[in-house]
Amino acid sequence: MKPIRAVIAAAALAATTVLAAPPAEAAMTLGNYDLLTNRYDRASWVWFVTPCLPDKRPDCVNVSAGPRLTRYYAYYDGQATLVDGRYSLTVDVPDGLRCFGQNLPTRDTYTWEGTTLVGEIVSRYDVGCFNGPPGEQFWTFALQRL
Repeated sequence: MKPIRAVIAAAALAATTVLAAPPAEAAMTLGNYDLLTNRYDRASWVWFVTPCLPDKRPDCVNVSAGPRLTRYYAYYDGQATLVDGRYSLTVDVPDGLRCFGQNLPTRDTYTWEGTTLVGEIVSRYDVGCFNGPPGEQFWTFALQRL
C-alpha cells in the first residue's frame, strides 16, 4: 500500500509543478545582459535584470541599466512587464536625444520577445534638436547574456 501512495504523491507533485510553472514565454533568465543596439556608435549598456519585488511576479522583471561610459551617459531603471510574450519597459532618459552641442530628454520604450531577447526601442521627445519639433526615433536591439 505504501508504494502506491508514494507513486500517487509523486504524480500529484509532478502535476502541481507542471501546472504552477510560469509560461514558456516568461523564460527570461535573471542576470546581466549586454544591450546590443544600432542606436549608439560610441556607447553601450549593461542591463542587470532582477525579479520585481516584493512579490516576484513571473510577468515582471526589474531592469537597471548602467552605461559603460559613465562620464557621458545616464543610468536608467524601471520595471518591464510581460504581455503576450513581449516585455515592455518605459524609462525617462535625461540625455536620450543627442544633438551637436546639446543633450535632450526622451521617453524610451523598449519592447522585446521574452524568448529570443530581440526587440525595438521607440524614443519620443517633446523638443527636437535646436528647438525643433517633437518627434520619435526607432532602433533595434538584442540582449546577450553575460
